[in-house]
Amino acid sequence: MSSSEIQLAKNAQEGYFFTNKLISKVYDKPRLGEDGTKSKRTTVANLLVGEWTKYLKNVRDETEIYFRGGKGYIDKDALSEKRVMEAYFIDVGQGDSILVQTPDDCRILIDGGENKNALSFLKWKYRLNVYHKVFDAVIMSHGDSDHLQGLIHILNDTHVIVKAIYHNGIAKRKKGLGKTTFGSNGEELVELYDDIEDLTPFYDDLTDLYKKWVDAVRTARKRAARYKESLICQRVDHLRPVIKVGESDGIKLRFLGPINIGDGDEPRVKKYDSDSKTVNGNSVALKLEYKKAKILLCGDMHDKAELFMLDNIPRSRLRAQVFKANHHGSQYFTTDFLNVIDPWISIVSSGNYNTHGHPRANLLGSLGRYAPKKIGKPLLFSTELAATFKKIPKKRIDDRSNYLYEKRTYGLVNVRTNGEWLAAGRVYGKSKGKDNSKGSKLKWEAYAFKLDTGEKLLYDLE
Repeated sequence: MSSSEIQLAKNAQEGYFFTNKLISKVYDKPRLGEDGTKSKRTTVANLLVGEWTKYLKNVRDETEIYFRGGKGYIDKDALSEKRVMEAYFIDVGQGDSILVQTPDDCRILIDGGENKNALSFLKWKYRLNVYHKVFDAVIMSHGDSDHLQGLIHILNDTHVIVKAIYHNGIAKRKKGLGKTTFGSNGEELVELYDDIEDLTPFYDDLTDLYKKWVDAVRTARKRAARYKESLICQRVDHLRPVIKVGESDGIKLRFLGPINIGDGDEPRVKKYDSDSKTVNGNSVALKLEYKKAKILLCGDMHDKAELFMLDNIPRSRLRAQVFKANHHGSQYFTTDFLNVIDPWISIVSSGNYNTHGHPRANLLGSLGRYAPKKIGKPLLFSTELAATFKKIPKKRIDDRSNYLYEKRTYGLVNVRTNGEWLAAGRVYGKSKGKDNSKGSKLKWEAYAFKLDTGEKLLYDLE
């Protein structure tokens, strides 16, 4: 194996252009026919800003392109070689997984859900069955299965090469989380790991899932070495300096949690009421910064952790236009925390089955209430609500003739920005024909704002 396989994926992107308008229409025919008469044509796709296309040929003032799902004709001025920042909140059911693609073609993955949905999305987006892709940073917010297990599947995929893994330092063991002590903040967890090899002496004490995590990181490290990459695995907390991913058009990773109540040499984190609340409350809290755009991701933090963060972090650092609601929309939240964030766009990642009762109604209502007034109508996306379903005919689950349903469109929430404006949206409907030749039923619910003023650039596109 060699870096040439990575280069193969880069070569495949030659001739790519990216849409630079908030919504660009693609048609089945050029505007004018060969004889110069106006064509009767059909819209075959609506592309959100930042979508990739592949150049085929110019036809007067239009360009024939391939796009994901078909081909057609688009205005020349709708295409650019410059990318925007893309964030995908993936529908993984009950769990979290967020992919960030930087303008200079770096990749950041935060959590992986509990199933293979995130891996399936990555395979679809990057054609991982054919190409190898480098992920510049993989972040595990904490070790619960609905964030961790999907990452194990991804790290074990032979076409995924990882350069850095960041985590909260808390290993889940069969009995407890490790050594604790008592300090000014009550009970404190002092046994934290940094590199994955720090867990070697305690390997047999780990839970079965955490053993698989250790094994997956080791596997990913060996694979990275074969591709001449050196995978680092590090614990992060609010004392960690900002990390920049990318170069000329990079993204800053600002870690706001867990709160380290020790120091760099002897880190400690707060112990909450139980092991599970300690793991959740000490989730990696991350702020993604790209020019004027800010996205806040805090894993499964709960109300007590939110208040502790407010006591230890300058409130200005928490302000963000995009906020992924903590713990899948749990009822354990504080309005003080939401008021400080001041989110324009909130996203809830929760499952289709109501096992945990997420998202809670009071959380959903509060997300809108604590948005800034300049937005007017704040946005709330939910991966569960964004999904659409279809009835499965002639299959009944009981004698009352209730029908089964299956997903037709997964609840993927898209966020795009060039650092000056912010766009968010979801796709709904369905496609007609494998190549969209009969026209598309897919529609965008899409919105966009100027980051300086909150001025609406696009609102609820039909």
